[in-house]
Amino acid sequence: MLNGQNFVAGEWRDGAGWVEDINPSDVTDIVGRFAQARLSDIHDAVAAAQGAQREWAAAGLEARAAVLDAIGRELMARSKELGELLSREEGKTLPEGVGEVYRAGQFFTYFAAEALRNLGSSADSVRAGVDVLIEREPLGVVAIISPWNFPVATASWKIAPALAFGNAVIWKPASLTPASAWALTEIISRQAIPKGLFNLVMGSGSTIGRELAAKADIQGLSFTGSGAVGSGIAA
Repeated sequence: MLNGQNFVAGEWRDGAGWVEDINPSDVTDIVGRFAQARLSDIHDAVAAAQGAQREWAAAGLEARAAVLDAIGRELMARSKELGELLSREEGKTLPEGVGEVYRAGQFFTYFAAEALRNLGSSADSVRAGVDVLIEREPLGVVAIISPWNFPVATASWKIAPALAFGNAVIWKPASLTPASAWALTEIISRQAIPKGLFNLVMGSGSTIGRELAAKADIQGLSFTGSGAVGSGIAA
């Protein structure tokens, strides 16, 4: 049985309490116990991410590409193991779970290549003697809130491009699927990234999610979930 902590400012942390992750197809099967983040963990994560993001953005394209490629290759290599974990906690069939993890690995290797193609563009202006130059820059610290139905794939769609283009990430996964989130975070935590660049804060949407959405010092927020919650976040 897993005992999963939050990952904040480059460190594994206990939280305000623990929640059991139970297999929905066999309620006697406890997948693990997972720490629930404190609001103070979010503040610590944001503070650490701000400094780490500047370091990561300056690290260079090849360094970012190498990290993403390593994450993707490990996900693909361990897709059977992690796909079984995903299926146990979420309830989808084993082939779907394995396929989702493998596909998530492909997302990371795809964006590893995209990190090397961070291209701008130029154009002539309608004003004489003026050129138009477009450059792509990271937003900064990005919050990611992901759903339970594709707990690894949807999160990877968001995490991989954010990291590829120089951003720091604070991730709040769905409360129903913490094991998959913890497993992906464990892989990311072992990479050559600045301390605090990637953070995992587990907990309810009404507390941890709401606090993330309200943080003024987060430059970007990506949310996938219900229309009602999305409207509330937008407001």
